[in-house]
Amino acid sequence: MTADKPPPPTVDEFLKTVLRSGLMDRRRLDAAVAAAPAGQRETAQALADYLVRSGRLSRYQAKKLLQGTFVGLVMGPYQVLAPIGKGGMGQVYLARDHRAGQLIALKVLSPRKAEGRMLARFRREMDISFKVDHANVALTYEAGEYNGAHYIAMEYIPGKNLYKLVQADGPVRTARAARLFAEVASGLHHAHERGLVHRDLKPSNIMVTPHDHAKVLDLGLAIMQGEEIRDPAIVGGQGYIVGSMDYIAPEQTTDAAKVDRRADVYGLGCCLYFAVSGKPPFPGGTNVDKIHCHRTQEPVPLLHLNSSLPPAFVQIVRKMMAKDPARRYRTAQAVEEDLRAWAAGETVQPLDNPDDADFLEAVAVLQAADPPTDVTFTNLGIVDWKEATARDETAPDSAQRRQKRPMRWLVGLLAGVGALLFLEIVAVIIMALTARHK
Repeated sequence: MTADKPPPPTVDEFLKTVLRSGLMDRRRLDAAVAAAPAGQRETAQALADYLVRSGRLSRYQAKKLLQGTFVGLVMGPYQVLAPIGKGGMGQVYLARDHRAGQLIALKVLSPRKAEGRMLARFRREMDISFKVDHANVALTYEAGEYNGAHYIAMEYIPGKNLYKLVQADGPVRTARAARLFAEVASGLHHAHERGLVHRDLKPSNIMVTPHDHAKVLDLGLAIMQGEEIRDPAIVGGQGYIVGSMDYIAPEQTTDAAKVDRRADVYGLGCCLYFAVSGKPPFPGGTNVDKIHCHRTQEPVPLLHLNSSLPPAFVQIVRKMMAKDPARRYRTAQAVEEDLRAWAAGETVQPLDNPDDADFLEAVAVLQAADPPTDVTFTNLGIVDWKEATARDETAPDSAQRRQKRPMRWLVGLLAGVGALLFLEIVAVIIMALTARHK
């Protein structure tokens, strides 16, 4: 039995909710209602639809207001327009700064999550985000707190993340991949020069813009080189593995607090492997399986997955993904230099601008979409190694685990057959006793 749906609000109730939200003041709201055709002022739904069509509300705002929700649609100087995605550190929204009219991405940690380690992680990201200022890294404009909710106001970047791009279009051709990843390497080198290690490079953290430029997202797991770690459950360290297991450097699985820029070079190599093959280096298996593979195994050779790749280009990826940090590129700048040679002849468009038609179209589509959208932002990846291994006592030997799986099926089958035989025997005994009683 389902709960009864609440009745739709009256027009007066809807208007009161709009005022309480702070999206419009009385003067602007009265003017908007007066401009609506008479037939579109008779119900709250009709009036909300008109306000959406006339550009006074986004579809997301209208939906929330019709539900009676007014809290959270305004965060200090920002009006929340639409959800972009949800991650382990909170929700990300498209928002507008009413002071200048600028569109931004607003990352929000709700008050109910703003405590303990979660709050400490979010505050770390607030502080670290301001340390970078590069065309190929998402910019941070402001961070603050409003009515108990913490937020980070960041550059809004339209486009597709690399994961979705490859899922939709297949592997990226060599020259384009070289150009995009040279841009990522440039952004990483800038972050490294500022003392940061990203520690969570993965395809969903690389945005490809409408003008085909690459931007690095999400510094939620970044660490300052040499910083003193007081709580490894927040930042990572002995016993706590930080990062995304498909793209994590071997040394980061041992002590995530002591890695340097070469860990990002490895992660970048894994992302490039994915971009040109369509697969992560070690697909399938558990987190423990992936950790074991990054430490001890080589991935399927790229030429087996994409025979069109030049062997010399494949060697660049192999060098980035060397197990021993000493055998990798020492800097992201060195990676950039080698990749740029493979991008020769590639057409480079101007950097994306908020006034571009593609940019404005992306914003319009996002505002018109029925929430939630299908865009997914990165999740915070902190794995308790003890918990992971306790759940999987055969770790890290995935081969042993695969050998044991058929035995589990056999045990289950024998148990089922035994149960059926037992029930048949019981039925025969009952029938015999019944016949004797008669």
